[in-house]
Amino acid sequence: MIRDENPWQPTDPHSWQGNAHVRVWRTQPDQVIVVLSGRSAEYDLETVIPLLRAKYPDDKADFYFHRPTDWASLGCYAQLTQTADGTVTRTDIAGNTLAARLGPTFYATEDPDDDSTGWGGP
Repeated sequence: MIRDENPWQPTDPHSWQGNAHVRVWRTQPDQVIVVLSGRSAEYDLETVIPLLRAKYPDDKADFYFHRPTDWASLGCYAQLTQTADGTVTRTDIAGNTLAARLGPTFYATEDPDDDSTGWGGP
């Protein structure tokens, strides 16, 4: 792992979108894998992916997304692909598939599921 940012909050303090977490692994001398996680990570991917790709200009960069389970939605893992027109497509994958490529630091540094009851509670 070559990068593990503390999860950051959106700039709007009243945002309901939650946080975003960026982690990067170097898997080959010229290849990195970027994992974006958290509720805010899935918004505006069309802008975020080129910015992150620019941080690693000499590398092939593969992008993935992880949404932890919470009271509002099930968790998921997905591979992210940006097309020529800038649109980002998501292909769901099993977390273990990605963990096999990245090793134990993948699960050790991932955002935990939120088992709270959410709005209203019991």
